[in-house]
Amino acid sequence: MDLIHKVMNIVLPPITLTLLLLFLPSFFVFKFISCIKRYITSEKVAGKVVLITGASSGIGEYLAYEYARRGACLALAARREERLRAVADKARMLGSPDVIVISTDISKVEDCERFITEAVNHFGRLDHLVNNAGIIQIDMFEHCKEISDCAILMNTNFWGSVYVTRFAIPHLRKSKGRIVGISSIAGWCSIPRMSFYCASKAAVTSFYETLAAEFGPDIGITIVTPGVVESEMTQGDFVSKAQMDSVPAESTERCAEAIVNSACRGDRYLVVPSWTRMSFLLKVLCPEVMEWYLHRGNINNSASPYRCKAMDMTRKLMNILLPPIALIVLLLILPPYLVLKFLGLIKGFTAYSEDVAGKVVLITGASSGIGEQIAYQYARRGARLALVARREDRLRGVASEARKMGSPDVIMIRADVSKVEDCKRFVDEAIRHFGQLDHLVNNAGIPCVCLLEEAPNISDLNSVVDTNFWGSVYGTYFAVPYLRKSQGKIIVISSAAGRFHSPGASIYGASKAALISLYESLRIEFGSDIGITIVTPGLVKSEMTSGELRSKAKIESIPIESTEDCAKAIVDSACRGDRYLVEPSWVGILFLFKLLCPEVLEWCLHWLFSSAPRNLKKAA
Repeated sequence: MDLIHKVMNIVLPPITLTLLLLFLPSFFVFKFISCIKRYITSEKVAGKVVLITGASSGIGEYLAYEYARRGACLALAARREERLRAVADKARMLGSPDVIVISTDISKVEDCERFITEAVNHFGRLDHLVNNAGIIQIDMFEHCKEISDCAILMNTNFWGSVYVTRFAIPHLRKSKGRIVGISSIAGWCSIPRMSFYCASKAAVTSFYETLAAEFGPDIGITIVTPGVVESEMTQGDFVSKAQMDSVPAESTERCAEAIVNSACRGDRYLVVPSWTRMSFLLKVLCPEVMEWYLHRGNINNSASPYRCKAMDMTRKLMNILLPPIALIVLLLILPPYLVLKFLGLIKGFTAYSEDVAGKVVLITGASSGIGEQIAYQYARRGARLALVARREDRLRGVASEARKMGSPDVIMIRADVSKVEDCKRFVDEAIRHFGQLDHLVNNAGIPCVCLLEEAPNISDLNSVVDTNFWGSVYGTYFAVPYLRKSQGKIIVISSAAGRFHSPGASIYGASKAALISLYESLRIEFGSDIGITIVTPGLVKSEMTSGELRSKAKIESIPIESTEDCAKAIVDSACRGDRYLVEPSWVGILFLFKLLCPEVLEWCLHWLFSSAPRNLKKAA
């Protein structure tokens, strides 16, 4: 199997590039024709039923008005019932034939089930579900007084969308309806001081991309990534705290109109305003440049004396002028940037790789799989180890083997990373024993393979995010002061599922996408003080991928990499100071497909994984 991976690492990239060059011209022609067709056959929503969360203000309020102008019946949900009633009155004046208001807190699963039931009981159907409700928090990661309090962002922004979607699916299947998921540009363009908001929105985007592959043509999904929009969320001291004084804000009315137009056309994605797409291009082609720019702005805590309001002319000019200007700038900076990157790569592979002999490495999820093999790799290099996991008996075996391989000192700490108090305890114990911390490896995780609509109890899925996401967050929060002292490194084990979204893994993929986004934000906040290596492994042989999991996930035909090879690549990458590692490297080719032709990747995934949902249901 290792030989297969080596061959694929060499052969697959040129084959893929050749196929893309042959395929892309005809694909773009087809996409252009499809775009024209969608404009001509845009859906008429008069008389249809639209449910909007977070409808009491901001984007949600103006989405209600936009749907009302088109004659849709509305179910408006939010916590502030008095404000909702005012929105409902105006929506009726604008042309909605029937409007109901439902006071609810979408972070509570029982509230979400209740308001879906109320809406369907009143109207008898559901055609569009607009998941818009969200909150924002702006603060440096280290300045959070109680790290567990930050869970409210994930509970509202992510779980609120998950719960509502879960209960709406049967009704949307009947009507061949559509889900409109309001994410944010912050979900793929990580911003300092907004790490948890970015992570929650990355999770939302990943979740709906996975559902799009699961549902196929049965339920349409439009994922919206707005930039800065004038609303309650962006009023007050938001602009100065987020250091976005010079970023033009899109008007809420224009944003809402663009969203409803996009949903009615059946678009898969909408970026509004369109000029913000350029930030994605910059991130893909030269992420270090974007990180440097954002870190510089984060350190230079100055605010502009005025804020550029995005008047219609400003917005139109930026949509027209910014793309060609950005392309010209990229063409000028890319050649020297790529040369510097190549030289940096050579430097990392040679004499500048870090020697970890005698250094202290804390590894979570070290009782088996990748975590166990990472412990052995560090042990061979003479590092001192703090091994963390729930299974103490299994940890003892790993610790004993690590000592034999050359680690001068190994301690074991039994802990559950999903509990904030356990995370504080294992960091404190490691510091008490060793007096320092040099590398933190956030590896602990659990799998989850289940179609969303087949989950018997949706709230049971919280444990996936609690372990995979919050387990890394808590450990990092308590370790940061010690890593600053040692100029240390954080190695975070995400997954290819956080980038490429496989049906049956919507919650797992979302938890891993949230990890990537959070640590991209932290990398900007920390600058050169703490190095961060984000690892996205493909399918690796371990307890997580053994048994019936591969058949449930329908990934039996995908080559599986040995845990030893993966762990060696991870430790080598961390010692070189790499920002990212994709292992095996051929998996990175999928990113080209997602970037250039996401519809093709989505169709392939739907065909491969969801063509026989009964099998998945039976396996579950």
